[in-house]
Amino acid sequence: MPNLPSLKSLADLPDVPSPVLALVGAGDAAAEKARELPAKIAAIDPRALDPRALDPRGREVEVDLARLDPRSIDLTSLSKLDPRTIDTAALTATGLQWAAKGQEAYESLVARGELVISKSRESEWADAADPVSAASSRSSSQTPVAEPPAAKKAAKPAAKKTAPKASDADA
Repeated sequence: MPNLPSLKSLADLPDVPSPVLALVGAGDAAAEKARELPAKIAAIDPRALDPRALDPRGREVEVDLARLDPRSIDLTSLSKLDPRTIDTAALTATGLQWAAKGQEAYESLVARGELVISKSRESEWADAADPVSAASSRSSSQTPVAEPPAAKKAAKPAAKKTAPKASDADA
């Protein structure tokens, strides 16, 4: 995906659309969770993952494969469903609650994206305000992969010889 815009190019835009802000916010949230992941993995006790440590005698574990068999589903029971018994008010209320939760999540991602882009703009403006420290921080943090070849000095252009004009020769 070489054509994706960078965060700095998004920060240059005067007005970033809210879906883009939501994507930036979601990316920031994912990066934050990824940073927390090594600590959570380190906190897991490996002895708790050992299946030999489980004692099945103390628990009743019953798996009825007949209930899990998809061939045992009675499709005729679906045709017996009476639409008049469906509570449309409860169904509508549940749908509206889900929509409201989705809208809240979207707005929080947009706000997070605005915060990330504003931080990017502030850091860019801070770099632009202090060009000496910005140049030194860039040179120390970014090591060039290869140096460009030294520019060769161009030879002096040869003096142009003027040929006599045809009109002068005819005269």
